Amino acid sequence: MLLKALRRRWAMALGIGLVGAGVIGFTTYLLVPAAKYTARSMLHVNSVQPRILLTTGEVHTEYGAYQRTQLALLHSRLVLSSALKQPEVAKLPILTKVSDPIEWLENELKVDFAPGSEILRISISAEKPDLPMLLVNAVTQAYLDEIVDVEMKQSRQRYDLLKSTWNRYQENLREKRQQLKGLTELAGSDNKSTIATIHQHELDRLGRAEDELSRIQSELRSLRIESEVLHEKAALNQMMVTPAMIADAISRDRSIELLKDKEALVQRAIDRVSHLVRNRNDPAVKKHRDDLEAIHVALAAQRRKLYPIVTKQLQDMGRDSDESKEILVQHRCVILEKIEAALQDDVKRLTERSRSIGQNSVDLFSIQEEIANADEIARLIGKEVEALTVELQAPPRIRLLEKAELPRTKDETRKFKLAGVAGCGAFALALLGISFWESSARRVDSASDVVQCLGMDLFGTLPILPRRRLMLGSGAAQHRRWGSMLIESVDAARTALLHVSRTESVRVVMIASALGGEGKTSLASHLATSLARAGRRTLLVDGDLRRPSVHELFDQPCVPGFSEVLRDEIELIDAVQPTLISGLSLLTAGFSDSDSIQTLASRDLRAMFDQLKEQFDFLVIDSSPVLPVADALLIGQHVDAVIFSIMRDVSRIPTVQAAYDRLARLGIRMLGAIVTGEQTDHYGSNYLPSGRA
Repeated sequence: MLLKALRRRWAMALGIGLVGAGVIGFTTYLLVPAAKYTARSMLHVNSVQPRILLTTGEVHTEYGAYQRTQLALLHSRLVLSSALKQPEVAKLPILTKVSDPIEWLENELKVDFAPGSEILRISISAEKPDLPMLLVNAVTQAYLDEIVDVEMKQSRQRYDLLKSTWNRYQENLREKRQQLKGLTELAGSDNKSTIATIHQHELDRLGRAEDELSRIQSELRSLRIESEVLHEKAALNQMMVTPAMIADAISRDRSIELLKDKEALVQRAIDRVSHLVRNRNDPAVKKHRDDLEAIHVALAAQRRKLYPIVTKQLQDMGRDSDESKEILVQHRCVILEKIEAALQDDVKRLTERSRSIGQNSVDLFSIQEEIANADEIARLIGKEVEALTVELQAPPRIRLLEKAELPRTKDETRKFKLAGVAGCGAFALALLGISFWESSARRVDSASDVVQCLGMDLFGTLPILPRRRLMLGSGAAQHRRWGSMLIESVDAARTALLHVSRTESVRVVMIASALGGEGKTSLASHLATSLARAGRRTLLVDGDLRRPSVHELFDQPCVPGFSEVLRDEIELIDAVQPTLISGLSLLTAGFSDSDSIQTLASRDLRAMFDQLKEQFDFLVIDSSPVLPVADALLIGQHVDAVIFSIMRDVSRIPTVQAAYDRLARLGIRMLGAIVTGEQTDHYGSNYLPSGRA
């Protein structure tokens, strides 16, 4: 994209670049001070920390960051002040002439890395040769003492700190392992699942003991209540015997039961005889009734006889039963109290055992975790200590390669180099700036941009127009070749237009462009001429009323024309002018004023075009640019189709898109675009007629 933009503006870019390069280069040459003596020392800064065998855990920064850090440290006040305190430097006369020696030395000091290498260069330039040598060696030695040696000392201190830390961890681990051993003995195991099983077993035993104790205590409470009840009944010394109890005991007496059996037999005999004999006074029935009455008398007498006997027996039996029950209950209470005491001891012991296992397991697991963490840290520290024990013997990362020596010559070419670099930079910056500026315009670079960037159909292309000075300097053969390419490309567009005309009745075509200077008038003239050559009666209408130019191309008078027709000053047919080209007529723009331009919006242009179509096969209208004025939009609503004229390296994609959108919003049909200025390499020369001019 930038190269294409530079191609369009190469002359401007070259001119501005050369002028800028000359000015900047000359200015740089004047501003660069005169050549001085330069002293330089070199150090080797290894890209990685040298090691003998093992890798330590020290932080290793990216080499680029490490290089930048060393450059910053060389400019630090720590290094510079240490360099200025050296006896050979402190007595230099130049230091008494500056207000801040450290700031002066920082400005004079130049430190950098040789491109693509590990070599650190420290240099100072001065007018006398001995001064830069002393200062460079002093800064180099201060850097080695204050930075490089300090880093090595810090590594040794790190080793001592890690060693003492490792010893503390080992002592702590011994103490914790001893604690773990004691807790393991109390818990019964050091395995988490085993301890959990033991703890659960003890909890189960405790639960069963508590359940048993609860059952015993409940039973004991019941017995104590029963004993109290029996004791109260014994205090009364008698048992309340109810008539129902006496009647029940009498009814269960053997003599009473025998009499009741006889009573039942007699009653059944009475029932059997009553079924056989209808007379209730029959002797057989009477006899049984007498027997039944005798049994009733005997039962009543026997009950009276048994009543006092049974009453006494029941009272005696209640007293003996209460005393026996009370003795048995008291004996059972004594047994259960002993069982309760034993169970309480078991519950207490199991509770303490379960609590002890839980507490010890928590402590045990905590110490196990602490031991594991401490052991891991101690292992890492021990590994680092072992690595440092070996790697502290490795050579330093930064070492001196050569000290600064007394310079013999000055760098006379420095001014020319800097001036050349500045000039080249200005030249490149000018080229780049103009390329960016031109690229931001987003000009149409080729016919493919019309399809890919604008989404328009490509209706045709015209070759690049040669410059006048090139045409004057070229021969007749070159003229013929360019003319043949132009005619063939226009005829190709004409052929496409004729095909559309046959299939879709397109006869009034407007040539439009987004802005002026995009080849619109030239394209309209060439297309109209090509249609006339093809035997079509063609009228070329100059619809650009504000800036008419078609009459100049055909060397015709501008008045009368389209403007006079709009103002009704002349009939339409009378305004049409013939041309020297057979079949081609011209309707010029005429003398335009505000009335004729305003009439465009109110005049029935379609009726006018229909009238002209009776006389001509095609109307080709050269319109005004679409974006600056509305004339093209007014005319475009009355034509059959529009062809868009695009000039390569001139037309801008955003403006063409805006113009296209305006036409499309009005429903104006677009046949496509014709790109003027396509490279001549796209056109073959082997098939061009040699005699065509």
